Amino acid sequence: MLSCFSFYRIPLLSFDPELCGFGALLANIYVRKLDVLNRGFSGYNTDWAFPILKQLLPSVKDQKEQASSIPLMTIFFGANDAALPFSPQHVPLDRYKSNTKAMIDLVKNPESTYYNPKMRLILITPPPINEAQWRKRCEEQDSKLNRTNEAARAYADCIKEIGRETDTPVADIWSEIMDKVALNDRDLSEFLLDGLHLNSNGYKELYNLLLRTITEKCPEIHPDAVGYEIPYWRDLLTLDNPSEKLQFPLLGKKPTGI
Repeated sequence: MLSCFSFYRIPLLSFDPELCGFGALLANIYVRKLDVLNRGFSGYNTDWAFPILKQLLPSVKDQKEQASSIPLMTIFFGANDAALPFSPQHVPLDRYKSNTKAMIDLVKNPESTYYNPKMRLILITPPPINEAQWRKRCEEQDSKLNRTNEAARAYADCIKEIGRETDTPVADIWSEIMDKVALNDRDLSEFLLDGLHLNSNGYKELYNLLLRTITEKCPEIHPDAVGYEIPYWRDLLTLDNPSEKLQFPLLGKKPTGI
């Protein structure tokens, strides 16, 4: 199971086939190897997310009693936290940092009820903001501009700082897209649907960035390194008793009575 845990519209769109969402792309490349789960809630920030994460993570007891596991979880926050201070979604930078570190601590701290030394974490920075696009969207809703790229950068930098402090890999999509814009004389609108949410180009950048991060930091769970749960059909033809292989490995590991 590969879990994408994040709370704003970008992950909600991550399985949209028209947008080539990164969740759908990951599910495709991990097909028959790992299940990709998306847990995203439109408009949420890290203040509201922390209590929900504790309901999603398996406890130490659960990990001992259940066959399934989460080999990798991504944490993708910041676009809502980075809303300007007058917005009800805004979370100050220092609290955003402490909230994010508390989420990491749930998994990495041996004293945590949810301690999971086998789970790998990747933090994803918020993407850039195209203020021209987003201002138009705000005006359509009779409101003023409530996000800026400067604020998004500050929250992206904060994630990178957290990564260094907690030894957690970071997929820096803010810099990835901004570098593409600067080096190739492109416009942010080529990567953003409405100035805030990624479009198909933006999702492809995020997908490629995540795969690079997995290759560099977690090569053992790269799609090429993970085998099929059930054999490829042609491989069954070479077996004397193929039925022995037609059993999901995890089901055979279930504790007695479960």
